[in-house]
Amino acid sequence: PRNFVFRSREFSQMEIEYFIHPNKINDCPLLGKTHKSFELNVLTADAKKHEKMKISQLLDDNIIKTPWHAYWIVESVQWLISLGIKKENLRIRQHSKTELSHYSLETWDIEYSYPWGWKELEGIANRTDFDLKQHSKFSGKDLTYFDDETKEKVIPYVIEPSIGVDRLILTLLFDTYTEKKEKDETKTVLELNGRISPIQVAVLPLMKKDGMSDKAKEVANDLRKSFVVEYDDAGSVGKRYARNDEIGTPYCVTIDYDSLEKDDCTVRDRTSTKQVRVKIKDLPEIVCNLLNDEMKFEKAGKLVK
Repeated sequence: PRNFVFRSREFSQMEIEYFIHPNKINDCPLLGKTHKSFELNVLTADAKKHEKMKISQLLDDNIIKTPWHAYWIVESVQWLISLGIKKENLRIRQHSKTELSHYSLETWDIEYSYPWGWKELEGIANRTDFDLKQHSKFSGKDLTYFDDETKEKVIPYVIEPSIGVDRLILTLLFDTYTEKKEKDETKTVLELNGRISPIQVAVLPLMKKDGMSDKAKEVANDLRKSFVVEYDDAGSVGKRYARNDEIGTPYCVTIDYDSLEKDDCTVRDRTSTKQVRVKIKDLPEIVCNLLNDEMKFEKAGKLVK
């Protein structure tokens, strides 16, 4: 209806129903030091502006009511950042009592700074035991959990992170779509995280002649065993780089005359446009390490100047 696909009549939804023993809602062994020291923008229910706060402070001041809720807030925000959303464009907002669902102990939204203002990207609610009680009531099924330690039946609480797939993709595009001016033209670059890019590696022969195409196809077929690969031999290599930049391909592998003689190739990084020279036999391991952020690009091979 408005703001492109931010709000649509049909959408896909992702949710986690995480069950917790009702007597252990304040006992979260997964909440470690890295979670507690995590700092983010926070808008509490009675505040007009958000401020930077650490999770430990939010728990100590009883702003976030339970450690389990804090754990899922941090995990959710870190997951969004890992996909490529910028941390500075995110904040968490506490639901006020007037907007809180009747069954919810507390609800926090992860909001993003859209061109039309801060709006919800993901919601994380402590739905207590409401869901399972309602299911039991109307289905006639016993949905209690038997606690072997206390020898009693309990109805678990539920923490529910919930996010729309379409809105997430739109948000990713806001933070990854860039336009870079080079001389008299503007080039579009989609700086998608390599793990979610539709194409992870493009293999390009410098030219179609002298066996470079055959070598490039051989390399592409080998990389397809582990990655999503595009083979492209149409037009100049510069135009092929630009095409792959536009669709978010993080790395381009170029096969040239030296490749035929030395069995090596050039790997180009989309974001920095830097290039390194590597052995073809090492390509699968190098690409894997680069996609998983386990290697700096400059360390992948010999830098081409």
